[in-house]
Amino acid sequence: MKIRLVSISVVMILVILMTSCGFSIQGNTPPLDENAINTAVAQTLAASGGVSATRTPQTEIPPTAQPSITPQPLATVEPLPTLAPTADNCNLAKWELDVTIPDGSVMIPDTAFIKTWRLTNTGTCTWNTNYAIVFSGGDQMGALAATNLPANVPPGATVDVSVQMKSPSADGSYAGNFMLRSDTGLIFGTGASHMAPIFVSIEVVKLQIVATLVFGGFIPVFPLELLVYDFGANYCLANWRNASGVGFLACPGTKTDAAGFVVQVDSPKLQDGNTVNGVGLFTHPQWIDGGSISGTYPVLSVEDGMKFKATLGCGFGGAACDVRYMLRYRIDGGALQELNHWDVKYADAPLKLNVDLSSLAGKNVNFVLQVVTNGSSAQDWAYWVNPRIVK
Repeated sequence: MKIRLVSISVVMILVILMTSCGFSIQGNTPPLDENAINTAVAQTLAASGGVSATRTPQTEIPPTAQPSITPQPLATVEPLPTLAPTADNCNLAKWELDVTIPDGSVMIPDTAFIKTWRLTNTGTCTWNTNYAIVFSGGDQMGALAATNLPANVPPGATVDVSVQMKSPSADGSYAGNFMLRSDTGLIFGTGASHMAPIFVSIEVVKLQIVATLVFGGFIPVFPLELLVYDFGANYCLANWRNASGVGFLACPGTKTDAAGFVVQVDSPKLQDGNTVNGVGLFTHPQWIDGGSISGTYPVLSVEDGMKFKATLGCGFGGAACDVRYMLRYRIDGGALQELNHWDVKYADAPLKLNVDLSSLAGKNVNFVLQVVTNGSSAQDWAYWVNPRIVK
């Protein structure tokens, strides 16, 4: 088959070359007859059996079957357990009370004062003197950035911590926040989150002029005076307590409280039957023999020339009234001291006070108003009328 195909191909190539190139043979050779050439080609094809070049079909090879892959399930990964934060019980604190400067205390401008908080160590670590109270925000009011604790405080113990401050010169409301700092620098506070700050808040007001005039004649009952502090208006800023109880009395109290009470009465009527204009603090000691009641007021910076004034007397109708009034004080949160005292009975006339405070000038003072029974507490209806500090 291969030889025949080659012969046919050679003949056809020669024919094409001769016809396309006009090939001729030199000499007497007669010209080629085109019909003769075609006849020769036909005879050649006939001699080869009329075989035409046909394409041998290729045998189809069936595709090789691929093995099927069954997907395997992924391994189950157990989630990691959620880790709860480890509770740090080392540094925990509880606020107990404000020893000085109750919230909202009224102060005159540029007055130095000491804010004291009572805290309990509710953690498991002892607070040493490298622990500190640190300013954390608000109005700093002259406080140091950090004030170290005064002593070691073991777990469960209570400590009074103090910060020296000064009221701003402008009127307004001011508040400063403070936190505790451990000896390793950890900041912590109080409350359920252990991050609540302890704070101080005050109201700053300028001195006011107070005058009481008699209508018709405009004659002063007492000369014009500069009011420095009004104990009557701010009586619930004081911490009131009796001598035998734990904790403080309600303010205002109720007149039926056998533990003692303090309430405000406008223009009270005293034992002589006369009504005194102004605010009366109606106090009653605890209902026991030798009972007492006292109110400790926020700290005040005393200046030369200041005086304590008030009218003392028994409530009208309390014929058995027999009490001792006491004006006491603490300097810079120190020991309780007595400035003076006065005994008043129902049969006596009301007593007007004008106490010079010059001996306390330059000191930061907590004044304490106290009433003690002289014997029985029956009908010891004791009034402080218009108690105030003036200049």
